[in-house]
Amino acid sequence: MVSRTIHSVGTWLLAMLLCGASGCQINNRTQEIRTEEQMIEVSFENERAEALFLKAVNATFGQERNVRRVGFPGLSVYSRSETIAWNANCNDHLRKMDTNQDRLITEAEAQSYYQSLTTSAGQ
Repeated sequence: MVSRTIHSVGTWLLAMLLCGASGCQINNRTQEIRTEEQMIEVSFENERAEALFLKAVNATFGQERNVRRVGFPGLSVYSRSETIAWNANCNDHLRKMDTNQDRLITEAEAQSYYQSLTTSAGQ
């Protein structure tokens, strides 16, 4: 009986060690938020401004934000995270990029904003 208990405890400890080493999660839920937002209507000065905008949006779309976790980074019993919907992600970038709020994204505004993103990501 004691041998069986030791074997069970050893098996349980081995399973926990493997889960911890591999980043095991028992329950993980991701929810997309701000799905009801409509895209802000803007114009772009030229194709380069639009391309820089799309690069900024694509660089951040789908990034998860961990809202709640029960456990440790390597071993979680429960984890819930959120992603921002496509339109909302675009709107966030447009609001920051359009510095004079005229709904016309100039190449200078797009370049400046994109450089600020790449600079902050590199730090």
